[in-house]
Amino acid sequence: MIQPSAGPDGPGAAAKISVVVSTYKRAETLRETCARLAAQDLPSDAFEVIVVDDGSPDHTQDVVRELLRSLPVRLRYLRHDNAGPGYTQNRGIEAASAPLVLLIADDIWLKPQALRAHLEAHERHPEPEVAVLGRVVQSPRLTETLLLRTHDPFRFGQLDGLEWLPYYFFWGCNISFKRSFMTAHGMFREDHGPGGVASHEDTEVGYRLAQHGLRIRYEQAAVGEHYHHETLEHFIGRAYMRGLNYWWFRDLAPAPELSVRYRTITDWRCVGDHVRAWWGPRRALLIGGDRRPLQLLATYVARTLVFNGWAVDRIWLPLVRTAERNQRLANWVRPMMYRGIVNRSFYRGCRDGKLSRPRSQPERPATGPRLTGL
Repeated sequence: MIQPSAGPDGPGAAAKISVVVSTYKRAETLRETCARLAAQDLPSDAFEVIVVDDGSPDHTQDVVRELLRSLPVRLRYLRHDNAGPGYTQNRGIEAASAPLVLLIADDIWLKPQALRAHLEAHERHPEPEVAVLGRVVQSPRLTETLLLRTHDPFRFGQLDGLEWLPYYFFWGCNISFKRSFMTAHGMFREDHGPGGVASHEDTEVGYRLAQHGLRIRYEQAAVGEHYHHETLEHFIGRAYMRGLNYWWFRDLAPAPELSVRYRTITDWRCVGDHVRAWWGPRRALLIGGDRRPLQLLATYVARTLVFNGWAVDRIWLPLVRTAERNQRLANWVRPMMYRGIVNRSFYRGCRDGKLSRPRSQPERPATGPRLTGL
């Protein structure tokens, strides 16, 4: 049985929005994530927090027990055997009691006004198909390495000036939506591709929701800080797994604009996708440089020449690793260098994953792991 904390206003008041925090093996980060939620500039009875634990092997349960006693907001906790992000997010959505659901990762620290910004955006756009994506920036507290100070994994700057976003920006790091729309038309896939849990589940559910009219509003005021101590090896390894899953994912979401968005041009199918996306009605789903063929083709040429396998292994990786110890060299390192290194690993995964590409869509399993709570 799940025992929620009451909060100062009691457990009976109806929440306007349910914040679902999916977590795995980040107990101390989760502690701060929940503290940031308690510091939101909203009445405590306006929202609830649902922490869904994907079978963490660390002391996450102990941290949550402390939070259940001390956090001045309504908090519920669910735990199941390790099953991956799709299964975990679905359990939180199902448990939500509010008409709106906000998904955040356990390493997203919301600014005090973020939750209010989500609510106000939905008040301005009450249509059931409208979701709201908040901005995510790297936490200024991530200063330990040059990588953490320089790399910009989310690249939200590309969205500056935009109000409405294509479906493939349905990113579970900081997105809110009407629960009824999601449960009727979406929910995340709970199976995985050949590369494991990095299975593009956010984009895939966005693609399916788009078949029912999904529209994504970009709300820059709903800011979250990304606080995750990652290494370059972690970025490279995860990019490779995402590449292994790419063709599995594309069989589920066969939209031509995704070849452009993911910058994949590995075979004639991808070439055809680019042509259809650039000169067809789906061009409206492209943003920025993706809409300019010559610019993107120049990017492909530069990628081949500058960030090929030889250059990454012999030039770029030694350079950024040396720069971690050499301040003079560090002054020359730019985000695009890390992006080129990581993307090279993704495209290598795409190449390798094509060999194990499934011939038919995988089915969602009928049952899942055991679910428990505190």
